[in-house]
Amino acid sequence: MKEDTALERLEAADWRRIIHELAHYAYRLAQRYPWRSGSHKILPEGKTPEDVAVEAIEKLWNGERDWDPEKYPDLLLHLKWIVRSDMGHLYRSSQHLKTRRFPETGSGTGEPFNPGESGDSRMGEEPPAGSLDPEAELILREQQELELRVKAELYAAVEGDEDLELLLLCFEEGLDKPEAIAAQMGWEISKVYNLKKRLLRKAAALGKTLPKESPPIGRQGTI
Repeated sequence: MKEDTALERLEAADWRRIIHELAHYAYRLAQRYPWRSGSHKILPEGKTPEDVAVEAIEKLWNGERDWDPEKYPDLLLHLKWIVRSDMGHLYRSSQHLKTRRFPETGSGTGEPFNPGESGDSRMGEEPPAGSLDPEAELILREQQELELRVKAELYAAVEGDEDLELLLLCFEEGLDKPEAIAAQMGWEISKVYNLKKRLLRKAAALGKTLPKESPPIGRQGTI
């Protein structure tokens, strides 16, 4: 029954909108990692962020990734969760870990087309390279590394618990009010509060190993 319901929902979905938004999300997510290639548009194994988005959809259709629409009614958010998981695995891949470089900011001519990039899509991101003095740029990069480490630690702490992973994704998407999360996910408000308590307990357990400057949980732009 669950498989039949999921198939009906997949067939009825607005795939033009979903593909556009998912590719946009994948490109924004890729910008947060210091890829070996030096560009968020060139990922390990020769993939692009758009490839990761398309593969997430394929995995849902071929059954490689399960989806229970009654438990997780928001299809796009569920796909974002898959992209987030796959991007993390790609970043941690042995091919990438041979060496690390910081990504170049800005986009030059001849780069692959970014379906999610528009004139205002970079608002809120770091200033372009060259606009900061060397010391300020070093501090900025250290902060980015710190945020990436904190996010990786939190996702590792909840790995395998899909509810907590989706809660973190809600935070990443700027949803931090329990009412908004409940409405987005189709959860009871009591479930959101219980998940937040569980997440805070896991975060507290990491407190001794994470730096004191760690970004707070639940604000937009952080996890």
